[in-house]
Amino acid sequence: MVTVRLPDLPREKEFEEFIAAFFQAHGLYVERNIVDRQEEEVLELDIITTNYEKGGIPDNRLIEVKSGSWGFSDVFKVRGWLDYIKLESGCLIVRKERERSEFFQKISKSIGIDIISIPDISNTAERLKPFISSKETDEIDIACWRFSYWVERALLRLLKIKKKSIHDKKCYSALDRYFSLINDRIFFTRSIIERARMLYESFREYPHISAKLGYELEGKDFEEEYEDVPSALYKKTYYECELTDLAISTLVEYRARLAVLKSAIDYTIHKEMGKDQDEQFAINFLDILPQSFKEGLKIIKSHKYYFRYPVFWQWFLWVFGGFILKDYEEQEYALLAKKTGIPKEEIPNALASYEILFPRDDSWFMDLRSSNIQLIKLFSVPFQGIGANYRRLVYTDNGKFKDLKLTGLHTRDDLVKWNDVTAKLLSKNR
Repeated sequence: MVTVRLPDLPREKEFEEFIAAFFQAHGLYVERNIVDRQEEEVLELDIITTNYEKGGIPDNRLIEVKSGSWGFSDVFKVRGWLDYIKLESGCLIVRKERERSEFFQKISKSIGIDIISIPDISNTAERLKPFISSKETDEIDIACWRFSYWVERALLRLLKIKKKSIHDKKCYSALDRYFSLINDRIFFTRSIIERARMLYESFREYPHISAKLGYELEGKDFEEEYEDVPSALYKKTYYECELTDLAISTLVEYRARLAVLKSAIDYTIHKEMGKDQDEQFAINFLDILPQSFKEGLKIIKSHKYYFRYPVFWQWFLWVFGGFILKDYEEQEYALLAKKTGIPKEEIPNALASYEILFPRDDSWFMDLRSSNIQLIKLFSVPFQGIGANYRRLVYTDNGKFKDLKLTGLHTRDDLVKWNDVTAKLLSKNR
């Protein structure tokens, strides 16, 4: 088994990810590294959290993180960002204490900004207490979210490298543009209706991009329409467990569907709360969607905890790895319930929501033939490695794969192989 460790003292981008992990681990939906490029100026938002509490409009908060020196310019920059993106709540989280801290706090409070200093990371939970839930902080959750962010960062870095160095392939530029659309550009469209429309149009603009990538790598035309990934690439990725470009393309595809799901849930909540009477809701969102999605959204609205689905799918994909260990199915559902705020008996509905909103001829889920694992199809293998490690940590006392109580001829082998893909990726991207 290949291993890799998180840095003991997170700095700069890693400190930002450390902070994001706390919000994520306490049940908030987290968006990170959102970039707005205006001519030669670049605006980057570190963290946006969304709080999906029952019975209310989702509450957004902007978090700016500074691991080095900071001053009033940073405070006023956060204030400007809040005005620009039309949010009310902002927070500046810093590593270094300043002299006259009360003075800084007083001025920042007067313009609606909280300053939280965390000189000792062991006190992070206590310092963030006003902004996170009261439940106990789980260090395993924090670590796994940090690993998950690291995987995403490594894969996106790999995409940038391939885009710059491989000029005869269109797939890398298309993937980079697609990710930028769903993560960055659409975010700055603050009208929920317009954002949902742009997201869904982007989603439809890049159908089967993993299949297109696969066939272009085999020498075919990227612009042609393909539905399935070439069998050779599929075998190399999922049977031989090699790190291939599918790790990048499937990350982007699943991020896109999650963005569409979140946007649809946000719209539905606002409509249920009567906010569709506002000017920004003058256009009926449903009019721009295909019939299958409209019917799916109608079903989703009948689910008691549909408002927690964005949080659920972040957890299920990026920490649970998109799979269920069937030998631990009861524990899996209980754990998902604990982490996502959806009762255990409602977890099947949450899992079914993906099939409902994004219907396909066959199921999104499959049972592995020789492993007692149910997983979502064509997912990014390094995140399956995150899920494998998560189970190793939560279901054993000493964190060893050999102590997981598993059946199935290759269940343990698959978990170890997924782990090794992830560890090798991260060991080359420190």
